[in-house]
Amino acid sequence: MVIGVSGPVDIKLLECDFGDTAIPGTNTFPLISHFINALIKRGHHVIAYTNSGDISEPTVLYSKQVTVCIGCTKPQPGRRMFNFEREQLKALMLQHPSDIIYAFWTYEYAWAALDSGIPTVVSIHDIAWKILLKQPDMFRLVRFIMNTIVIFRAKWLVANSTYTYSQLSARNKRKATVINNFYTPYLDELTPSGIVKGNYIISVVMGFTKRKGVPRALHAFAKLKKQFPALEYHLIGADMEPGGAAQQYARQHNLEDGVQFLGPLSHQELTQRVAAAKALLHPSEEESFGMAVLESMIAGTPVVGGQRSGFVPYLLDQGNAGVLCDIYSDEEMAAAVGRLLTDDAYAQQVASKAYSFAKANFSEEVVTAQHLQLYTSILNMGNTQRPVSVQEKAATSLLNN
Repeated sequence: MVIGVSGPVDIKLLECDFGDTAIPGTNTFPLISHFINALIKRGHHVIAYTNSGDISEPTVLYSKQVTVCIGCTKPQPGRRMFNFEREQLKALMLQHPSDIIYAFWTYEYAWAALDSGIPTVVSIHDIAWKILLKQPDMFRLVRFIMNTIVIFRAKWLVANSTYTYSQLSARNKRKATVINNFYTPYLDELTPSGIVKGNYIISVVMGFTKRKGVPRALHAFAKLKKQFPALEYHLIGADMEPGGAAQQYARQHNLEDGVQFLGPLSHQELTQRVAAAKALLHPSEEESFGMAVLESMIAGTPVVGGQRSGFVPYLLDQGNAGVLCDIYSDEEMAAAVGRLLTDDAYAQQVASKAYSFAKANFSEEVVTAQHLQLYTSILNMGNTQRPVSVQEKAATSLLNN
């Protein structure tokens, strides 16, 4: 089976050799690369469709089992409904077709796959209407419209959690399957054995928005700092860099004391910092899944998350595999983290239960098997003949002549 994967691929995380070919920077989401690696390990050929702002013309990278097709991007894509990016991706899909495409998110990558005519499974990784309500701007409105079009057109949907599935309409639920996100096995390898916990807590957050909850988390840490004067708070992710939006807010509200603004880090460094933290504070108001939470559970760091934050309560086994609190209250967040800091036995118990729960429910082995079973059932339905590539047409013409 030749499986296409459409989405923001981190090419440097792929376990394949592209030789001396220059690799352009791309929009990235590590889970997609881990998913491709899982397919490679099971003997499948993968064609990845992604894009980059670092190239002026489409580029294709080749390795033994993976072909990466990279389209171009232009500034301000939302003003064009990502039309240029979608056309670039679609052209690459037709030139380098796969048997079936798994498209991440319900936006440009999925729209392009649907336009290609190749059987496409669209994965839903966020709730567009909820994001729009919490971030009511023109870009989120465009994303909401794209999401609506893609979900309406898609024949097969995958919800990345039971929470995501619960937000679908009755019509869309009928064409949806729940397949959870997963953690990659090498997280265990990235976590040093016998690691000594540092005197800090940590948050891994992509974006300084109200929905992500960092402002309240900073106020919660200021309260913790009074009880634990030497404690530090490490902020990782987009907008968390020195001088970024998070630090600017902290400076304006006199909340910088003890906070390290680290910004985006490599996956290896991120994992090791999370593993050495005393707790991961996840202040997000809503998560369709929560990869930062899952990876912390595997790294052995107890998590404090929101009791009404989307899938987070389910991911933390309703509080058996983590600490749930009202993340709309900085006092409650501070109290929940403080309990972990003052009771080592309790913190270790929470971390141990979290690790076992994650292993049993969100392993790569279990989740990848579910994906492959779905793809096989779709292809066995018939009427899924994929387009023939330019190269295949040329080869056929030569043979016929």
